[in-house]
Amino acid sequence: MVELEIALAGKLIEVVGSEVIREICSIWGYKSQLEGLKDTITTIRQVLLDAESKDGKLGHKVEDYIRQLKDAVYDADDLFDEFLTLAELKQLNKGGKLSEKVHNFFSSKKNSLSVAYNMSRGVEKIRKKLDSIASNHNTFGFSIDSQPIRKRREETCSYVYKEEVVGREGDVDKVVHMLLDSGSQEKVSFLSIVGVGGLGKTTLAQLVFNDDRVRSEFPLRLWTCVSDENKEDFDVKKILTNILESVSHDKYDGFAMDMVQRKLGGLLGGKKYLIVLDDLWNEDRDKWLALRKFLMVGGIGSRVLVTSRSKRTAIVVDDGYKYELKGLSPENSWRLFEMTAFEEKVNDTYDVNFSELVKVGKQIVEKCFNVPLAIRVVGTLLYGQNEGKWRSFQECDLARLNNGDNEIMSLLKLSYDNLESPLKACFTYCSLFPKDLELKKEKLSRLWMAQGYIVPFDVSQSLEDAAEEYFSILLRRCFFQDVKTNEFGGVVSFRIHDLIHDVALKVAGKDVVTLNSITSDLRDDVYHFFHLGSKFNGGFSPKCKIRSYVRDGFEINFPVVKLVENWKFLRTLDLHGLEIQSLPNSVGKLLHLRYLDLSGNMHLKQLPNSITNLYNLQTLYLNGCVSLEELPKDFAKLVNLRHLDIFRCQNLSHMPLGLKK
Repeated sequence: MVELEIALAGKLIEVVGSEVIREICSIWGYKSQLEGLKDTITTIRQVLLDAESKDGKLGHKVEDYIRQLKDAVYDADDLFDEFLTLAELKQLNKGGKLSEKVHNFFSSKKNSLSVAYNMSRGVEKIRKKLDSIASNHNTFGFSIDSQPIRKRREETCSYVYKEEVVGREGDVDKVVHMLLDSGSQEKVSFLSIVGVGGLGKTTLAQLVFNDDRVRSEFPLRLWTCVSDENKEDFDVKKILTNILESVSHDKYDGFAMDMVQRKLGGLLGGKKYLIVLDDLWNEDRDKWLALRKFLMVGGIGSRVLVTSRSKRTAIVVDDGYKYELKGLSPENSWRLFEMTAFEEKVNDTYDVNFSELVKVGKQIVEKCFNVPLAIRVVGTLLYGQNEGKWRSFQECDLARLNNGDNEIMSLLKLSYDNLESPLKACFTYCSLFPKDLELKKEKLSRLWMAQGYIVPFDVSQSLEDAAEEYFSILLRRCFFQDVKTNEFGGVVSFRIHDLIHDVALKVAGKDVVTLNSITSDLRDDVYHFFHLGSKFNGGFSPKCKIRSYVRDGFEINFPVVKLVENWKFLRTLDLHGLEIQSLPNSVGKLLHLRYLDLSGNMHLKQLPNSITNLYNLQTLYLNGCVSLEELPKDFAKLVNLRHLDIFRCQNLSHMPLGLKK
């Protein structure tokens, strides 16, 4: 899919029309090239919009063409970002108007044959490349008349949708009864909750987990999400480590299996416990038995509750206890839709127009297959819309649903399709993170900003306020769930439902990848990379144009120097918790970098002064760098820095001068 590139093309159109770029090209006689370049990028953006609307129904040749368009847009963005940075960096401390500063710099003999010449020739080169590719759009049947969905201001509010559970009281009672059944002679027995995606298996397990009857019976209750849908992710040690961390909140990365086993035995041995293994997919009996033996150390009456979409998994768990979750009743389905689609509960008496809305709504609910997630998503999509929008959704959008197993996914994607482009880009970027990862709202907002996805709704709005509105819209539309708030009611963290995550993966395509290892074979069409682990198989390929490197896991010998030297187009660099003792001076060459996370590097005593060359840097996390003694004396050169976190930097005795800049 192309949503990230659509957002990028929109930003490029603004950059090409900026005063700085126009002034530079005017000096060298390339100003006329800019209007043509702007028109070309506009055409490319419209072609990408048309490609996105075709919902992946493209042939191989067309996909190759779209890939060329996307790569060209990234190249253009890198070019303009570099030259804008150099122009503004060189003139940072000089007075005068912007046009005077640019003219003085780029018309001087010292710079004329280097930056300015390369800039102007670069504009000409990139325009020829873009023109060559874009001119073929008719060959592949693309329209350039597509218009982005208008901003819908009625959704840009701070209202947070509070999830309520409907129609599951009976299910809770039945599962609780099965857990408390004293008829089982096993010391530790197992129960599976099975059902299709979106029914609310996790929600049901949460309700059971927190039920007073269960709390009373099982004083030790542990929860971990497995999310091993890829079949390769069923890691016994990792699951056991997660169980340990759910209780102690300590990190056990890097611990040997023997140590993990002894810690777990000490925690569970002889005690009556309830363990929930959420979202289990494993269908291999041998793998399950390898995990099961570590869970059999509890006292009499201990239970392990498993949730899964796979009936085969329930057979593998095989303990005679299985609860198959069904859809909501028609009455509860309508009740849930009422709660999400209308401002108030529908009364028994209402006017004619509202009666028609209710009639259409009930027909729409019938298409939601009594699946709570689908009902919520559709209800929030139609919230606040007029009857015409409801009828259009019923007659057009629902008619495009796939048949068979993909009906629910198609229904969920309809909500995505009705987002405007910047919101689509923000949501698509969430596919970078592994399933069930608890995401920090503040961190995600700053990652969105680093990639240039946040477009303020008006000129007076800050990027932070716009990001807050983006998050609120996506939360309101049920893209996010499991929200945790602070004492003031502000959102701190959240998760993404696994089916919604599947939608994000589908629309992200090949641009985004999550892998356990860094390899030199990493495709050159990958732009955003989540490193889930600490393996390096072949190192860092310089041909890669990675823009996001985000990671999880523990590593003490991370090759920072090689990464910095080879991945020069990074906007986001996450090096937290790597036991780094020093950063290479070459980090200052990452001109595009907006986001740098160095948190938790306890042995890092100082930062190289070259870091002050990161003119575009917006966010710098240093929290937990307990040995950090000082910041570079030229730190004030980071004039675009918006967020600096120095929490728990207790050895930092003073701040450098000039921070008012």
